[in-house]
Amino acid sequence: MILARKRVIVRIITLCYHIDMDNDANNQDSTLPKKKIILWVEDDLMIKTILGNKLIAAGFDVIHVSTGEEAIYRFKQVTPNLIVLDLLLPGIDGFELLKQIHTDDVLKNIPVIILSNVQRESDVAAAKAMGVKKFLIKPSTSLEEIIAEVKTYCK
Repeated sequence: MILARKRVIVRIITLCYHIDMDNDANNQDSTLPKKKIILWVEDDLMIKTILGNKLIAAGFDVIHVSTGEEAIYRFKQVTPNLIVLDLLLPGIDGFELLKQIHTDDVLKNIPVIILSNVQRESDVAAAKAMGVKKFLIKPSTSLEEIIAEVKTYCK
């Protein structure tokens, strides 16, 4: 009997939450500017946490994914204003993802910033040849510099 009551209470709370979310979505002030959406592909948890919090505090909506496969899935759901991409990823790596972005009619117009540990000149040149706007090296770029570059290219 107690378990049945708990289930009913959980269902009611869940239903009320969904109703509130629907009302909030319908009552948004259309005069407010929409936040810019950043799709961020990064598999390092520490960097994800620190930089993600900074980007959110700077006023961006951040969609974080950890793999190239997740990024491809999210591209089908949302068109971001900017893509921040690590090159060293499990599964589909950043270069393969760049190739897919570069050949897609919609995605190829979205600015891409590389934020990676990769430092070889040939990799930087290859990324820029695929339309990358900025190539940032993680250990030598401050959080403030990253935020400034994101603000520059996130239009």
